[in-house]
Amino acid sequence: MLKEQLYEIIRHDYALPKGLDEFEAVQQVIGVLGSTDAELRDELGYRILANWLLRKNFLTGSQLSVILEQAISDDMLFFKIGEAESDHVFKRTFSALLIALILIRDNREQFLSEAAFFQALERINLYCRLEKDYRSYVEGKGWAHGPAHISDAIDECVRHRFTGLDECARLWDSLVHLIEGAPHVYDAEEDERITIPIIAMVESGKVPFSTLCEWLERIELPAENDLTSMTRRINIKHFIRCLTFGLLGKGLGKVEDLIIIERKFNPFVAD
Repeated sequence: MLKEQLYEIIRHDYALPKGLDEFEAVQQVIGVLGSTDAELRDELGYRILANWLLRKNFLTGSQLSVILEQAISDDMLFFKIGEAESDHVFKRTFSALLIALILIRDNREQFLSEAAFFQALERINLYCRLEKDYRSYVEGKGWAHGPAHISDAIDECVRHRFTGLDECARLWDSLVHLIEGAPHVYDAEEDERITIPIIAMVESGKVPFSTLCEWLERIELPAENDLTSMTRRINIKHFIRCLTFGLLGKGLGKVEDLIIIERKFNPFVAD
């Protein structure tokens, strides 16, 4: 019944259900973001929210501020945080996508107060340190993809008017934690998604390329002592390659400096 109602919304070009105002309708759809049904959560719920908030521009700035506060709360982004592998991960990671949608709107319309933005920023940074479930695709239940989803929110933070070098430095630390803290080798392009906000830091001019090189120099490649070390080592190397090629592709930074960085993490790179 619920799926049919949501399909009806899509069939009618994302029109509001009869008898509901925009805020009520958005709240109802937010309620499916924690579902283990991938079709309901992803193909219907998130798809509708993205269209309502970004294409149809539903909700006022004050209403979106309320939704953002809800999304970063213990009941959504931090719901049952600390569990390594449970179904609660979907509510957390799709809350991260909801946060990204709201920040996209704010980057267009500038309705968030400075205090509200920095509260969200701190919660996003904290999430990166507390999340323990790094699964990508969960068989029978769809995408969890926490590191990728929170990276989308971080990308919008990087582009935000209240973000400067200091905020980028804290976001950098959070992104590096996602690389170094993963319990398995990333298998669904998470490393690529994590590099997107880092490239945006340089492209926006908020982080000088020389500063990024200094940050990269601080990363240590672990020795191949055990499986944990090997996992971390592989993820770091993949991350560095994604980042260097991403920067090169946008013409950001000096090629020789990027080669030096790549050679540090991959000594087999030719001179």
